[in-house]
Amino acid sequence: MSLPNRFLKWTRTNNARGFKANFDVICYHCNEQMFLRNSELLLERENARGIRKIYPTLRVMYKCIPCGQVYWFHVGRPYMDNDYWNAILKWRDNHQLWIPPISEWSEDARVQQRLKDLGYIGGDIEYKDVTDIEEK
Repeated sequence: MSLPNRFLKWTRTNNARGFKANFDVICYHCNEQMFLRNSELLLERENARGIRKIYPTLRVMYKCIPCGQVYWFHVGRPYMDNDYWNAILKWRDNHQLWIPPISEWSEDARVQQRLKDLGYIGGDIEYKDVTDIEEK
C-alpha cells in the first residue's frame, strides 16, 4: 500500500530533475527561500544486520541566496527504485550530475547580479580560438 502524495516529502518528476520537494526549503540562518543548485545520482552502501546492500539514491543540493548556505538531501528508499534510477539516467544522457539551466536557478535579482558578476550570463566577453599568449 502506498501513501498518498500529500504525505510524501518528495514527488517524482518526469524529467532530468528527478524529484521535487513537497515542502519549502528555507534556510535556518536567514529564513530565506533556497533554490535548487544541482542533483546527483549515487549508489549508497548500507550494512544492516551484517548484510551488505547497495541502493540507488538521489542527492539534491539547495543553496541560500543571501548567505550561501548549502543543504544536501539524500532521497533514497522508498522514493527511488532501480527502474526510476534508469529513467533519470536516460533523461540525463547517462550523466550522474545534473545542474539546472541558469535560467531556472532563481528569478531573484541578487542571484542574477551574482551570475553576471561571475560571467555566467550577460557580459560582452569575446572568446577567441587563439589566446593572447599564443599570438606572439
